[in-house]
Amino acid sequence: MNIVEKLLKIDAGKIKIPEKEVKMKLQKLQGQEFIFPCKAVDPEKISELQEDAIEFKKSELSKIRMYNTKVMTIIEGCPSVFKNQDLIKHYGGVIPTDLVKKLLLSGEMDDLKAEIDKLSGYDKEDNDEDIKN
Repeated sequence: MNIVEKLLKIDAGKIKIPEKEVKMKLQKLQGQEFIFPCKAVDPEKISELQEDAIEFKKSELSKIRMYNTKVMTIIEGCPSVFKNQDLIKHYGGVIPTDLVKKLLLSGEMDDLKAEIDKLSGYDKEDNDEDIKN
């Protein structure tokens, strides 16, 4: 069976965005464990984040804003937490990036982004094995 035949046999209504609950202990909050509801980020949004990370001056690469890409991926991947206006205000922020910075250390950001990336199809270990087969 080819890919078209196989895809036609699948109920289009069953397509859903991958989601996962990610448990993390936050060091800024005395190591308390929290569960972050995460989801895959839309491919178009990921492209926008990547494009926004690159800055050119006079047709030459000037800067790559990795921090911004990381934070925005976390916000888009965990919107029920980091876009929650009550939480943002409670922790003295104005925008979602303020909340990410207030709650997470750099390594925690990396870990959470890695989980969101996996949900978004960037699990390199699994993909390498699939390509070989």
